[in-house]
Amino acid sequence: FYTHFGIDPVAVGRALWTNFTKGGVVQGGSTITQQLAKNLFYSPQRTMGRKFKEALAALVLEVKYTKQNILESYLNEIYLGQAGFVSIYGVSEAAHRYFGKTLQELTVEEVAMIAGLIKGPNSYAPTKHPELAKGRRDVVLRRLRQTGLLTDEAWERAVQAPVRVTPSEDVLTDAPYFVDAVLREVEEAGVVPLPEGLRIDSTLDPMIQQAATESLEKGLAKLEATHPNLKSESEPVQGAVVVLDPKTGYVLALAGGRDYRRSQFNRAVQAHRQPGSLFKPFVYLAALEAARDGQVGQLTAASLLADEPVTFESQTGPWSPQNYDKQFHGPITLRSALEQSLNVPAVQAAKTVGTKSIVQLLRRLGLTSAIGNDLSSVALGSSSVSLLEITAAYGAIANGGIAVKPTAVRSTRDRQGDVVWNGVPDRQQAASPQGAYVLTSLLEGVMQRGTASKAKVLGLQGMVAGKTGTTDGYRDAWFVGYTSDVVIGVWVGFDDERALRLTGSQAALPIWMELARRIIPPNVPAFVAPSGVVTRVIDPKTGQLATSQCPEQVSEVFIEGTEPSVYCEVHGGGIWERLRHTFGFS
Repeated sequence: FYTHFGIDPVAVGRALWTNFTKGGVVQGGSTITQQLAKNLFYSPQRTMGRKFKEALAALVLEVKYTKQNILESYLNEIYLGQAGFVSIYGVSEAAHRYFGKTLQELTVEEVAMIAGLIKGPNSYAPTKHPELAKGRRDVVLRRLRQTGLLTDEAWERAVQAPVRVTPSEDVLTDAPYFVDAVLREVEEAGVVPLPEGLRIDSTLDPMIQQAATESLEKGLAKLEATHPNLKSESEPVQGAVVVLDPKTGYVLALAGGRDYRRSQFNRAVQAHRQPGSLFKPFVYLAALEAARDGQVGQLTAASLLADEPVTFESQTGPWSPQNYDKQFHGPITLRSALEQSLNVPAVQAAKTVGTKSIVQLLRRLGLTSAIGNDLSSVALGSSSVSLLEITAAYGAIANGGIAVKPTAVRSTRDRQGDVVWNGVPDRQQAASPQGAYVLTSLLEGVMQRGTASKAKVLGLQGMVAGKTGTTDGYRDAWFVGYTSDVVIGVWVGFDDERALRLTGSQAALPIWMELARRIIPPNVPAFVAPSGVVTRVIDPKTGQLATSQCPEQVSEVFIEGTEPSVYCEVHGGGIWERLRHTFGFS
């Protein structure tokens, strides 16, 4: 460790040869610095590409920090087992959990026990496997003796000492991923842990959390049962769920995976995946807002968009977007394009309104992840975001355009009850109430007639809106849906990003439906239109005001001032129709 420059070429070569001869990954060649880089920046995924990134990160760490800094960080970050569902990270926490002591109070055999855990935290856990833990401890003690760090007398006393652990204190076992999110938020807020500890009041709703955990487990198990190709012992299909109160930003429930004991990687917060079609509503919202402000040509829910072959120039050359069904549908209203989640009209709308305006809207809605400024990134969701932030962005639409930064913490207090830090969410008016309502109306259509129409069985028409999301290559399946009181986000996929081969409607929506069935009451308030929204009867084939001759007529909502003024020119529009409607002629 003290002589290498971040990577150990000899160890890497040895590991590659061993893995090649054994036909699989049986040995690693990572240095302490590489392991620290993995723990700090990456998921547990094991691929050559990921190993290369870890190596690069290790080189950067070695340049920027001293060996002492790196070793200290490693010892504070290393995973050392479980206390119930709560992970033990760092040697200080291990001393507390296993022995009820500070680091300074540990005996040499207890120090050796903790050091021995690094090789296999669960295999050598003294709480579960005391004999194996003692054997591993004695290996460490023997090495200390051999290197002259332990005298013969001290070694003899240490190896004869029995394994003694203190019972783990009670911990929250029903929401381990939520607890991790709480601790992460407190740490990022700069709250300094006090010697006597802190009291953290969270936003957790235990009943909703239980329903979220069970719905995720049930949904993933059902997917594996109906799609056997998804079942894998080494890399099982994963999922995550977030439930928010859109008005307060409170995280009511959070599940970051299907088995915390097996993987502590929090897919609701730490994973950043492509949202795919989940971005389309924001493209259309930006267009609605621009029309409201008179910035560009009118784009409303009734506007006709061209769903036809088109080629755009991109940074990588000519790009021709395709729809999911590989078909083109001709002129189609904005509403129908969103309900059917068509790609080409979304790109056309993004081109009209401009990618800069869309990215600015996404930032106001609370997305902090890196977002590309090209058409594909903003229209088809090829940038990467977390489930928590995309769920919060939909929460802003449910909240009348007011974006509230999500929080899992109400307050943090010291032993005397004095507030150390309050988790008061930031809020801003990200979009107009009128634009948010029209978008909600469009997303209600997704639930009633579009890609999420199977949710109609819940009987929540007029009270729930949402959108499916499927990424290119079927690597990620999403669904985010909301009422006026709650927003639920679901993600399903593999950690190694291999193809799921399922859409958001097939993989994520059923989990959302099961959870919604359990936590959304049947008498939830319907969405209420704010002032500044008007309704007009249109012909959906033309997007113009319907005449008495139009065979199909539907009611559509508009931001006041953007509604159509021309009567259907295909079915008897013109001056006579305008006079008839103006003066009431029959």
